[in-house]
Amino acid sequence: MNRRVVSLALSATLSLSLLTAPASAATTGDVDEAVAVLSGLGVVSGYSDGLYHPEDGLTRAQFCKLAVLAEDHGDQAAGSAYRSLFSDVAASSWAAPYINLAYEEGLVAGKGDGTFGPDEAVTLSQAVTVCLRLLGYSDSDIGPFWPEDYLSKAAKLGLLEGVSAGGGDALTRGQAALLLYNLLQQPDAQGRTFGLGLGSSYVENAILLDNDDEAADGTLHTAYVYAGGNLSWYGQADPLPDSLVHRRGTLLLDKTGKVKGFLPDDSVYKTVTAEDVTASGVTDPGGASYSISSSTVVVADDEKTTYGAVWYDLEGRELTLYYAEGGGITLVTASDAQIYDGTLLTGYYEDVSPNASAPDTVTLLGHTFDVAEDAVGLSSLSVGDKITISLNGSGQVIRAWAAGEKKTTVAAVLESASKGTLTHVSGLSLSTTISNASAAADLEGCLVRVNASGMGKCSVTALSGGVSGQLNVAAGTLGSLPLSDHVKIYDQVGSAPAVEIELEDILADRVAASSITYAGTNDKGEVDLILLNNVTGDAYTYGFYRLSTVANGKEGSEDYYEYRTLAVENSGGTTAYCASTQSVRSGAAGGLAVTAGEKIAGFAELTKVEKVARSAFDGEDYAVIDGIRVPVAGNVQVYNADSGQWITLAQAKGYSDTMTVYYSGALGASAKVRLVVVG
Repeated sequence: MNRRVVSLALSATLSLSLLTAPASAATTGDVDEAVAVLSGLGVVSGYSDGLYHPEDGLTRAQFCKLAVLAEDHGDQAAGSAYRSLFSDVAASSWAAPYINLAYEEGLVAGKGDGTFGPDEAVTLSQAVTVCLRLLGYSDSDIGPFWPEDYLSKAAKLGLLEGVSAGGGDALTRGQAALLLYNLLQQPDAQGRTFGLGLGSSYVENAILLDNDDEAADGTLHTAYVYAGGNLSWYGQADPLPDSLVHRRGTLLLDKTGKVKGFLPDDSVYKTVTAEDVTASGVTDPGGASYSISSSTVVVADDEKTTYGAVWYDLEGRELTLYYAEGGGITLVTASDAQIYDGTLLTGYYEDVSPNASAPDTVTLLGHTFDVAEDAVGLSSLSVGDKITISLNGSGQVIRAWAAGEKKTTVAAVLESASKGTLTHVSGLSLSTTISNASAAADLEGCLVRVNASGMGKCSVTALSGGVSGQLNVAAGTLGSLPLSDHVKIYDQVGSAPAVEIELEDILADRVAASSITYAGTNDKGEVDLILLNNVTGDAYTYGFYRLSTVANGKEGSEDYYEYRTLAVENSGGTTAYCASTQSVRSGAAGGLAVTAGEKIAGFAELTKVEKVARSAFDGEDYAVIDGIRVPVAGNVQVYNADSGQWITLAQAKGYSDTMTVYYSGALGASAKVRLVVVG
């Protein structure tokens, strides 16, 4: 490919010898996917600590290496080594082969004084110019004015999607990953999608079912793929990031037919655990239902079949549902659900079928569990014993002990104290008689410790204690223990109901032990449950405060008194009014946490910022406030003051050029946009 050399001001280069991360890297959604795809292609690799560090800067030398690898010319770099084309790039430098090759291919040029500036920060304009050269565009295709014409061309092509830097800004590692990920998806000057050119051949509309798998013939290290109605295994020199498993896209192959990379598309899919299954569909542990026709293709246990033929065998399994563009499920893949893997439960052995010596099912804490064929330990136990069981990924009992040999904290959300219903943090529904139901009523909605006290009965108490230590969000550890891949995290304000969150919802790098109410482990010694003490602000209900006055007794009598009540109004309506002595103004914006007994557990103050431009919003995920990128809460409340209606953020952006934004927390640390007002 012929490319005319442009001035270094136009195309300063970069090398991402350090831009790499495994799929487990602690990055946010879009950057995470970009890094996964690029690392699967061998374009990027990680720091020695296994983390990506997306906010770190990037040098011109580093981007040179990345550019060479992105065009799949890494094997040609050695031919450009041990030469000094620039006075400040030694022939022995690690960067010399990549800088020299990039120069020879017309991607970059020096400063005009014989130097290159390899350690200088690369700017967005410079990186964009390199990407346009990789796509085969010349000055005549773009325009005479740099960087304006180059940035404009990049924007029109979609290269800048998700990239927040300005043209003269130094590029971060995260922004570089997004830029290169966008590059893969763009057509080059000849109309061919750039990413497809990185493989000798490719398989379109492929679903990556498994990674680093064992093929049916025993071949190890293969990618298991469903495409064109067929199941196939492809050899892998290196495994793809696990985060790409279940995705649909294009599988790139090298000249030997081995996997070279995977380019996911944006087709809709959803992974659920099939708690209840019927001939017409499945229901997940959260109660959501999914309709599936009997003719829908199902891939399960290395075979292609139909839903009508195997629906009765899918209960408890992890299903990935693939949707057509117009809606409707067109494909289902099934694997053993990992949501229960390693879960420990301690309680009384309440029932068994058909007998204790060879049980098919056992009942504990009001829940009947299937017993795995290879389960151990149950034959020595009897109904009436206090026992501990361990579950496999599908929720089957895989091992059992007498409670004196092994016990664990049973943590669950108390749904109803009077009815004795609880939801274990794994999603299992438990049913028992709660002996302290009256005292426990205020704990409804909270995470509780379930203490089995006899056959079919237990007591519940507020959850606290467990393992201790600091939560390192980036490293995925708590103290010295690793977090489970399926760790459940809740945040709670006082005794108000707990709210389940994701690890990525925690904006701080670390959470002090003093802010962790409880942490527990699974059978593998991994931390599988964390209860935080008001860390994210997500446990409040946000909206406008509504005050009212309630009178008690007959006015003028000795027992007459008035008290003030407080509620929050938002798109969900108005919460229950609670007695309050807090000095707040009716109509003011804020957050409120309330217990099941309608007592106020806490307030969240919001900071108001007026005249925030529509352009400050990056889609619906972030807003730039005072130059700082602030995430928008997933349940952000949006209000149109002119119409008096609660609307969506997209509607607000279409209604007004500016809006008033309210955020919780501190800018640059824990801030999240909670409320947006237009009109």
